[in-house]
Amino acid sequence: MTDIACKTADNTIAFSIKDEGLFLNSLICDDVEFLLDGSVPLPDSYLLHGEKKAFSWKYSSSERNASGFSVLFCDTCVSCAYRINVRCRSDINGPAEISAVLTNGSGEPLRVFLRELILVECSFPSAPVAWSFPKESGVAEGVVWHNEPQTFFKGTGIYRDIMTENNSVLIETTTLQDFNAGGKVPMVYLDAENSGMFVAFEWSSSRIIVNGLSGNKVRVSLDFHENFNTVISAGGDLIIPPIYFGGYKGDIEDGSNLFKRWFFLEKTPRSARENENEPLTQIDYQLYAATAKKLGIQSIKWDYGWWTDRPTTEAMHEGSWHLRNPEYINNIRREFKAKTLRDYGNAMSQLNMNWTLYALLHDCRSDDGLESDDRLTSVGPNSHPEWFSNRKIGGVCPVADLGNEECAAYIKRKLFALFTSSRAKTWRSDFEPIACCSDKKNRHDADGNDVQYWCSRGFYDIVDYLIESIPGFRYESCSSGGSMKDFATMHRASVINNDDSADWMSLRTTFYDSSYCFPPAQLQSPVNPDTFCPDCEKYYAGKVDKDMGMRSVIMSAVMLGSWCNRVDGETLHHGLEAYYAKYLRLHNEVIKPLMRHGNLYHTLPRPDHIHWDGMQYGCDFIPESGVGGVLFLFKPTDQNEPAIHVTIRGLNPSYIYCADYLERKNQSYSATGEELMKNGLTCLIPEATGSEIVLFRVEGKSSEEERYFF
Repeated sequence: MTDIACKTADNTIAFSIKDEGLFLNSLICDDVEFLLDGSVPLPDSYLLHGEKKAFSWKYSSSERNASGFSVLFCDTCVSCAYRINVRCRSDINGPAEISAVLTNGSGEPLRVFLRELILVECSFPSAPVAWSFPKESGVAEGVVWHNEPQTFFKGTGIYRDIMTENNSVLIETTTLQDFNAGGKVPMVYLDAENSGMFVAFEWSSSRIIVNGLSGNKVRVSLDFHENFNTVISAGGDLIIPPIYFGGYKGDIEDGSNLFKRWFFLEKTPRSARENENEPLTQIDYQLYAATAKKLGIQSIKWDYGWWTDRPTTEAMHEGSWHLRNPEYINNIRREFKAKTLRDYGNAMSQLNMNWTLYALLHDCRSDDGLESDDRLTSVGPNSHPEWFSNRKIGGVCPVADLGNEECAAYIKRKLFALFTSSRAKTWRSDFEPIACCSDKKNRHDADGNDVQYWCSRGFYDIVDYLIESIPGFRYESCSSGGSMKDFATMHRASVINNDDSADWMSLRTTFYDSSYCFPPAQLQSPVNPDTFCPDCEKYYAGKVDKDMGMRSVIMSAVMLGSWCNRVDGETLHHGLEAYYAKYLRLHNEVIKPLMRHGNLYHTLPRPDHIHWDGMQYGCDFIPESGVGGVLFLFKPTDQNEPAIHVTIRGLNPSYIYCADYLERKNQSYSATGEELMKNGLTCLIPEATGSEIVLFRVEGKSSEEERYFF
């Protein structure tokens, strides 16, 4: 037996290596020790020539490296290898990553059967609370959507289960993208007395099973899915993506901020991590780019239908990606005298504006002679019906089966050509790019439980290739709202949609929920601003003003798309340009740096759109704006006291701040960070409804000799 440890800045995990596998013995987070009894199980068995046998694994070697270590196990029967990699970043707080690769060295296709990918029992000082989170891809749970006012979406959005003996929690994640489907975010927090643990999986389809045991113990297991098995080609591999495993001190806010900070620094794509303009403010193609830029917009999005010459309800040409739409053609001619996608891309580049191009991986069901090579279509002389699953979402066009290697290679090549020729820098996906099922057999079985695994491999290979091959390329995940809320996607996406409601109330709620798991700078709120315009009879969604609506969405990444479209290329309905200019400057200059570099606190209970709710950013250094924190408060109805007292967190105790109330200036005052965090803050909104933003402007330091001003 060999003992070995892996350390992050705050976590130390002790392992031991045996012939039977890699075992987890303890986790120490600062001075808190969690006793473990865990393992990274080796693959169970294989099927060859119709005979199922157990693998016969033997420890082969281990190797330390700059970021952790790897352990190699070899099978003595069919020459397979299983390498487990453990990775820790020693310079920041956060978890260890445990991943693996199963390589088939048998010389023949081999069906393999997997059991748990990780299995851990852990002791706590008291029965911990398991926190889990649904994706809420369509509409927030517990919210009445304005589009369907008679429909109430059941659920609480955040699930807290006390893990007493015999209590269990199933966290299942799939690539299914039906409305409000797809399961939960692949993550669990186990929150105990001033400390806790978290486990998460960097994949699109999986199960995490949490079981309460006697003596305040909890068992956590993780797998792809029950009875998962698949065929690995001769010389091929089965990749086990990273599992995040770590501990934290403090409460759930401390734990989630620690995890999100680690993920932002370690896992987000370079385009999001290194560009201080991220997340880019974005608008549908409703204003000319020069006009939008003056308002604080940084990206123009082309949405569904720019490729079609027919009514979009006919869902034609979805996988073709050629400009045919007369409205788009006329718009680019009027705006830039452009005739082609490349003309438009060149003009946008000269303006230093990002252009987001929406492209679907669907059967275009047409062969119009625009291309001579293979087409992403099931009809015509260049057709490939075997490239498509039997899954149809959002219309009548089947989803591409990315388990088919020829199909995935074609899409990779064609999307590369599309984005390099057009100079569009962002791809926005939608409508289940990773098929949840397929009746075809290729790398996966027909209707097998490995469809999502191989389709995910194909999709992420495409995205990785585009990010690596095109300078400045960005991937943006819409995908039926927030159906792809998983860490494999967030590892690649600059932003991902919170939900598909376009309703500011729902979006504020899903942001509250999902921001426990994901960096807020990656969570986009794609809102229809007409829903907070009282003079819009068709879409107005509540008895509030435009300020509450805009304040609800500027907490997160901003995506604006009026369903009333535009008056012309310079003007929107309902005077929205004035609100864009007012709030996007605040968002870009003040809130965005806090989203990227600060912590986010769920100050008040989850929004129910009746009682007070609120959230706060805070950081202990001074951003360039001079604002070290911001508090958002909402009083949705008159069923509340006029004043609310809230706890303030995350400021620097030695700084002097002005608590600057943007709307109610008479309530502003100065105090040290220590005083604000000790005493809290009160906000008075005497009106029946209203909202407020409080900026914590740094005025100086509390000791006179170090005092300075901006």
